[in-house]
Amino acid sequence: MQFHPKDLSQIKAHGLTVKKVEQDLSHFEKGFPKLEIVKPATLEDGIIQVNAQQKKELVQTYENSTLEVLKFVPASGAASRMFRLLHQFIEEFPRVSLSYKEFMEQDHFKELDSFFDSIEHIAFYDDLVFALKGKGVDFDALSRGQKALKLSQQMLLSESFHMADLPKGLIPFHKYPEEKLTAFEEHFYEALTYAVKDGKAQLHFTISSDHLKKFKQKLKDFQPKIEEETGVKFEVEFSFQHSTTDTICLDSKGNIYRDEQDQILFRPAGHGALVENLNDLKSDLVFIKNIDNVSHQNSALETNQSSLEYKSVLAGKLIELQEKTFSFLNRIDEEPENPDLLKEAFSFLKNELNIHLKIRNREEVLQYLNRPIRVCGMVINEGAPGGGPFWIKNKDGSISLQIVEKSQIDLSEKDQKEKMEASTHFNPVDIVCSLKNYTGNYFDLKQFVDTNKGFIANKFVGGKAIKALELPGLWNGGMAFWNTVFVEVPVESFNPVKTVADLLKPGHQPQSDV
Repeated sequence: MQFHPKDLSQIKAHGLTVKKVEQDLSHFEKGFPKLEIVKPATLEDGIIQVNAQQKKELVQTYENSTLEVLKFVPASGAASRMFRLLHQFIEEFPRVSLSYKEFMEQDHFKELDSFFDSIEHIAFYDDLVFALKGKGVDFDALSRGQKALKLSQQMLLSESFHMADLPKGLIPFHKYPEEKLTAFEEHFYEALTYAVKDGKAQLHFTISSDHLKKFKQKLKDFQPKIEEETGVKFEVEFSFQHSTTDTICLDSKGNIYRDEQDQILFRPAGHGALVENLNDLKSDLVFIKNIDNVSHQNSALETNQSSLEYKSVLAGKLIELQEKTFSFLNRIDEEPENPDLLKEAFSFLKNELNIHLKIRNREEVLQYLNRPIRVCGMVINEGAPGGGPFWIKNKDGSISLQIVEKSQIDLSEKDQKEKMEASTHFNPVDIVCSLKNYTGNYFDLKQFVDTNKGFIANKFVGGKAIKALELPGLWNGGMAFWNTVFVEVPVESFNPVKTVADLLKPGHQPQSDV
């Protein structure tokens, strides 16, 4: 494709190459190959279920370790999606001749009806009402519909709130007697339960560069308080998705999308771009958890503390597997011609690291053993959309465990659709991973990405429909060539906030308020 000189300048200024852009265009044209599912991963067939004794031993293994640990939190998401339905309510409700009750009976607004019924339990409700009364609004005298409208307008349109423009991590999620805590702050308290070593906790947040100032200000206000309360020293870092991983988009006619100034739009390519950020970390062991998946400390979920303990279970399992892996690799270095040792290592690959392949020689054993390891928590699937655990067939003929997104499956194939629908578990993004090899050096994680595991997504820019490329996701294609183990964790581990109404769910409410 021939690019205009101004396009070439823009591509270069963005840190990209023409070759990279042409590769993006090729992906749009040809698509990405679908995965071949062999079967869903289920309990005792790809997903480990630990009993009470095993749980105790794995927690002990982690607590006794001297490995350096870090908590990695993808937090670049904006809160705009949380409030999408509220925006629609603000636009449509004043324009229709329906009563509030009639309006809320429409299918897509039924969720909002129950939300407004319990809105006083939202952490920032009192602030909204206080601000409205400060403007002279006689809030208590308003009808139900007008209360809902005024609260929504204050939340999203007033200069002092503008919540949809905030990063999701800086939305007040939880209410306590003396304070309200954002998702960002809650991750510090959660880290206290499993990520403290030698009085220190390391946290790394990937954010949008536009929000750095706001996060740093929140950290400045909050860090001294929690450190004084707990005696734990927090070391906090921020990073941004690398602009070199951004991709082009197509408009509705299949042309490169350009803005009003005729500039090519480059957009972040999803969580898959975070492999670069993960690759820059320096730690022995990394916990990965999304910014919005964090519970109230006094959660109405009785098993909340138990679910947090499973972080240590996952870490203990990883340490156990890593020690065995390193032992095999060191012994093979010392006894390269020992056939019994190779057979033993091959059995370990199959039975504990879930690599099913006819390995022919020492080099292949080393190739499959010497990879980063991830232990992923899996919850019972209760109908949430997103990736799940499956056994898949790889290009090299091997069968291994992978987290698979629905978009990666050819649902036109009856066999594949049936296997997808037979899945019993769901990926909550609850991962512990290792970054070092058996010689003590860091892996180059970019070497373990399957670049064919991306997908094309339908998005909107300024109200216009576009097609966008998503890089191989961090926890599926981005880790496709890692050694993978799945462990069942409590469903209470999964408390994402996709819409503002999710903040009313038990995992985000104190027991006394439910």
